[in-house]
Amino acid sequence: MRYVLCIVALFANLGLAGQALRDINYNFEFDPTEPFTFSIKAVRSESGWVCHYSMVLVDTSQRAEQYSLQWDLRSSLDEKMGTAVDTSAIEKTILKNEIRGTVQLPTSALLQYISVKVLDDFAKRVWVFYRSLPPNYPANGYMVVNDNVVHQPYAKIGDAITLKGIGEGNIVSFYDDDFPAAVPAFSEGMGRVARSMKTDSTYAISANTPITFNETGLYLVQQDTNTADGFAFRIEDDYPRLAKVESLADPLVYICTKQEFARVKEAKGDKKAFDRVILGITGSQDRAKEFIRNYYKRVEWSNAYFTSYKEGWK
Repeated sequence: MRYVLCIVALFANLGLAGQALRDINYNFEFDPTEPFTFSIKAVRSESGWVCHYSMVLVDTSQRAEQYSLQWDLRSSLDEKMGTAVDTSAIEKTILKNEIRGTVQLPTSALLQYISVKVLDDFAKRVWVFYRSLPPNYPANGYMVVNDNVVHQPYAKIGDAITLKGIGEGNIVSFYDDDFPAAVPAFSEGMGRVARSMKTDSTYAISANTPITFNETGLYLVQQDTNTADGFAFRIEDDYPRLAKVESLADPLVYICTKQEFARVKEAKGDKKAFDRVILGITGSQDRAKEFIRNYYKRVEWSNAYFTSYKEGWK
């Protein structure tokens, strides 16, 4: 009897029983202490959906082979049991510290959500991730760098980027806006946001031809500029981890006084001047080192998790 109860408890712990997607706590998606990151990039075309996925291990002591993936389709977030995806539609490549591949699905109004259950066969843990597949999802595309699909909405200056999943004769619109950071929590004023965005430049590109973007900012790729179809990404320099001194000043807006922030900005790329300001704020070298290490690690996480049309830390 005890053995049977242990088996039941194990299955419950693994989440093998049906559970609605809306009832799951997804805080693990934004927890850097989790053993891996998982991303799904869904791209729709006339023939159907292609969902590119990537699971990258953060814990180097683990191996990708200890994880298994179970894919299903659901019509709503309330549905507790999905329909398993045909294994013939799933492609998977297992590397030392990564699992990546694609799931191909036909276009159907019944397909609303694709979910994947990631099981750790050693630790007996389970994680669930999902993506929405709305019927009116615009035609989309994605970036490829060094033969790998880029899952995050940013790439670096100098990367040879190939745009996939789009047709010929695409238009790239570049926006050089310095989108303002959100106002600090203690601010008594409202942040000023422009009512519209102005395109700084546009040019035509061809699909499947590597292109290098040499200016930081926001880029929008479209086949028809009169529609809402397309996809956007940012081009950054040192990102998501900020390494250059001139990049370190702006994120300090949330923890500096107005006077301190002005001094940090005046330091620009001068590391000694920057260090003097930080030392003045923290009061000691030990506190300064701890502050730099901890605060900019959070800046890096914010960039990785929350980058959109502007930098994640903003």
